[in-house]
Amino acid sequence: MTKKRFLAMLLTGAMTLSLAACGGTSTGSDAGTDSGADSGSDSYKIALIQQHQTNAFQIAVSEAAEAKADELGVDLTILSADQDAATQISQIEQCVSEGYDAILFEPVDPDGLADAAKSAADSGVVMINIISACTDWQNNGISAVSYGNNVKAGETEMEQVAKLLNGKGNIAILTGPSGDAGGLQRMEGYENILKNYPEIKQVVAPADCQWDTASAQSTVESWLSAYDLDAIVCENDGMAVGAGNAAGANSGIVIAGVDGTPDGFEAIQDGRISGTVSQNGGAMAANGIEAAVKLLKGETLDTTEIVTDNTWIDSSNVKDYE
Repeated sequence: MTKKRFLAMLLTGAMTLSLAACGGTSTGSDAGTDSGADSGSDSYKIALIQQHQTNAFQIAVSEAAEAKADELGVDLTILSADQDAATQISQIEQCVSEGYDAILFEPVDPDGLADAAKSAADSGVVMINIISACTDWQNNGISAVSYGNNVKAGETEMEQVAKLLNGKGNIAILTGPSGDAGGLQRMEGYENILKNYPEIKQVVAPADCQWDTASAQSTVESWLSAYDLDAIVCENDGMAVGAGNAAGANSGIVIAGVDGTPDGFEAIQDGRISGTVSQNGGAMAANGIEAAVKLLKGETLDTTEIVTDNTWIDSSNVKDYE
């Protein structure tokens, strides 16, 4: 996606919010177009409501959703909640009122979005939860979740960091927004592994950097002047890149992230970060679109929990994922 196209998406999302309507980036085949989709599927209107659209992971989610919508011949509208739960609730309600057949959403507030999801489902809209799950999603009208195993991702990342440290050293952790379900689950994974490595010490409290590269860079610059760090463990690639920018290439500090994004891969190649755990966010979106279409056709899903795999990517295999 070009910078111009990404900016256009952001502007579209902003205009959408100001108008309180469910319009946004739209893709898919017009009725009667031969898209390879099964008969009837090109009439489906699906909305994807992302938490935000401000990093490479979310761009990959958008692009994969667009590609799958094109493949299946459905009309897709993409919106950003800009990390605001009230905005996301309004977007869900507006999409219901505008007759969307299905809504995919990544909840800003896993607890606060459940009622809106159930209300939409009760109105006949197929609700698919992607990337991170709403609390008690099975009992709140959500037909399926399409996500990665965030606890396992955290475990994979921390285990790799522990190996690179030979089981001992001083570490610091950068987290996503306080209360974010995915971030809390990744932290749970970190803690599960750290129990096995008593000589790995957290020398500073985890810092909430809101998934943001600039915030992470500023935080780590401050840390490096105050602490002797052997590793910085980050809950996403954007923050890992920020940490790598602060430390510099080939700093000797182990820096790891999660998501497997292009900016993360670039940072691995030039030595700013050590590695990342890919959960394939694009597949989470694509699988969610596919599940929605199946349900709209009256088909049954093989599973209502669609989980992508975790893969550790470092300098030894990064070229395979570019």
